[in-house]
Amino acid sequence: MGTRTLRWRGYSISLSRPPRSTPPTARKGGLELRTPLPALDVRTRDVQAATDFVRVAEEHARARADETGWTGTGDLVEQVRSVSWYHSIDLPDGTRTPGQFDHRELVPHYGFPDDMSGLRALDVATFDGFWAFEMERRGADVTAIDLESRKDYDYPPGVQPVVEAAAALPPIGEGFAIAHRARGSQVRRIGTSVYALDPAEIGTFDFVHCGDLLVHLREPLRALERIRAVTTGTLLLSDGVDVDVAAGRFGPSVQYLGGWDDVVWWVPAISALAQMVIDAGFGSVRLNAVYNLAKTHETEGFWRASLTATV
Repeated sequence: MGTRTLRWRGYSISLSRPPRSTPPTARKGGLELRTPLPALDVRTRDVQAATDFVRVAEEHARARADETGWTGTGDLVEQVRSVSWYHSIDLPDGTRTPGQFDHRELVPHYGFPDDMSGLRALDVATFDGFWAFEMERRGADVTAIDLESRKDYDYPPGVQPVVEAAAALPPIGEGFAIAHRARGSQVRRIGTSVYALDPAEIGTFDFVHCGDLLVHLREPLRALERIRAVTTGTLLLSDGVDVDVAAGRFGPSVQYLGGWDDVVWWVPAISALAQMVIDAGFGSVRLNAVYNLAKTHETEGFWRASLTATV
């Protein structure tokens, strides 16, 4: 079994490919019981608290339709003000979209090639399109994917009925459409899930970017496997990590949160995130940066890791 150790600013990642087959092992001795039994720590989830954001989004959609009759027209400033933005994006007229996150300072540390001319690139979970437009600026031919509706998120079963009952939720691609028009962009946006990525339908890509998605997915390894299926060259992945979690007896650990708070299901250790990438079929992983990016109105946020993987 080959093992590779990566180090970056005090972080150490050991990656290994499992053997093709694991021989059976025998356990010597007899039965061992642990007594007393450990106490179970299981909580009943607060469905009301977990679905408040759905109700707020529904009220926002209704208010905008009833009070402004919004149709997607008007000057650029009016259009920008009409949308709740995830990304801060500079538009050609000097307007900056009021995003929850401002990634601009992070770009030089992130791991993109300076020149992406001639590359077919895919941006997974593009939302408002910040990273898709950045790859286009560097010369890539870019396709971007994201869900069409907030109702399609990976909600826990206890939240799903409330989401399905919501009459209206703001669509996901509004900000992308506004920025796309304003920038005169040629990026192609496809409404689909990462789980549905199929090379027979969407093709393959020299360079794939996926940011801040896996923590929100019920099946992150399945998502990475679908990304690997359409990747012929490089994956640039950034996602939430727990920089303090210690490795357990069986390897790197992952916190399970269940999707109840902001649809966050898991927070892995850095080495766990890297190992998932390898297990999904990529051949090597490099750690680019570990960073804490807060929302624009807050002082501290999620820790994240940026990884570059090759096939």
